[in-house]
Amino acid sequence: MCMQSTHVRPYQRWHWAGDEIAHDTVILASRRIPGTKKRYDIDIREYLSIEDNAVIREHLERLWERLPKPQQGQFTSRKPGAFDLRARTVSGYVGALRYMHSGRKFDDWLFPDETLANGGGDCEDLAFLLAALLEASGISAYCIRVALGAVIDHRRPAHPRRWDHAWVVYQNEGGAWEILEPHALRYQARFRGRGPSVRRAPLIKRIHDIEYIPHFVFNRDHLWRVRTQEPYAGRLFRDYVTKDRKFWKRFEPSFAATVHWSIYDEALAGMSGAELDLVKATSLGVDVNVLEYDPREHFDFAYLDAGWERVQRRLSTGSLEDFALATHAIADFYAHSFYSDFARRRPDGSIEPYDPQHPIPQDALVYDFKPYAPLPGCASSTDAAEMHWKGGLISGQWWRWFTTFPGELKRASDFRWRRCLPDHDAVAVDGPERKAAHRHYSPAEYPGVFSRRRQAAIEHVRAAYRAWRH
Repeated sequence: MCMQSTHVRPYQRWHWAGDEIAHDTVILASRRIPGTKKRYDIDIREYLSIEDNAVIREHLERLWERLPKPQQGQFTSRKPGAFDLRARTVSGYVGALRYMHSGRKFDDWLFPDETLANGGGDCEDLAFLLAALLEASGISAYCIRVALGAVIDHRRPAHPRRWDHAWVVYQNEGGAWEILEPHALRYQARFRGRGPSVRRAPLIKRIHDIEYIPHFVFNRDHLWRVRTQEPYAGRLFRDYVTKDRKFWKRFEPSFAATVHWSIYDEALAGMSGAELDLVKATSLGVDVNVLEYDPREHFDFAYLDAGWERVQRRLSTGSLEDFALATHAIADFYAHSFYSDFARRRPDGSIEPYDPQHPIPQDALVYDFKPYAPLPGCASSTDAAEMHWKGGLISGQWWRWFTTFPGELKRASDFRWRRCLPDHDAVAVDGPERKAAHRHYSPAEYPGVFSRRRQAAIEHVRAAYRAWRH
């Protein structure tokens, strides 16, 4: 739904807290008793049993020292927003560690302090460490789960790619479960400090359609099964680990790279690594948390004026989180709205960034909705919808069965007309590759439009950052 190259399928249908407790938590470790060849059983929950661990506490102190002064107090408080700040900050810290492919067996997992000493690890090592750091930061274990399951890339429906994977889910302060994927942050960090031409290519050419499917989730207290249509979670846990799955073989974390983040990498020069990680994590969070979806955050449903009011308000607070939300919305404006069709062109073909103080003349804003008919959810004719939106700058409607929609907007008198807009996928320019459902630009036009919109977003975010810093 946003200018990004990762499209994470809705995951709120899974019961991330777990459906039923699995009591068979013991697996056979490949570790051996020192001085012997004897292997021993281990409880998987041990990997998260780090209460009062001095090594973990030392690394949290280092993380805290890296934060800007205003965030240091919030990080240790219990005020609203403090726990979500901890989750984002800790995720960024783990994301700075190395992702290390290895030939280790499934049961050669590292404990959190071993991963820290090693400077990184496989996805399971980093997931265990992330969960341990989150709990040590003061987040309740009942709001944290390590998930063991599958990640599927549906980019080629006939031949989907599938990996076994481990990741962390966190129940945020709004009550929604968020996927925390430190690999995404790590993949971005690999390209920091390089020239734009080197950095840009791997970030905007990978288009994926990603689905997360959990089979088991656990924290330091319990292991739970998650009910899915797949057979794996029905097995005994030991059999699931040892017989069913070739854990984390050939996993490729690059699917998490987003166009939003490539914009940040080019526009936010001078921002510290910790700040940039928080901005990126906030940007990803507002995309995937569909249970808190608000069209004004994404310039959807033609909420252009309301969207810019939010952007300006957030840029004025001085909060880094508000800055992230504002600049995410700015990028979405160029991806979702029809502004590019009416913007002033420069001699080189680029478009001038939008200036809310100098709107486009109303008589220029005329639309033809016939290529997008029928308009989903519209109770009026296509001609009536065209007449209603004439003279106003619009965007598509992102109406999806699996998400929420703010009640005050749904009850508003103009809501019926918000449903009389083209579907988002038919008109939006979210990524460098044209979707099958797209109708607004031809295949030949699309790449140039995407490039112009992305460059305008970079310019706008860069200008916003300079003003925000001062």
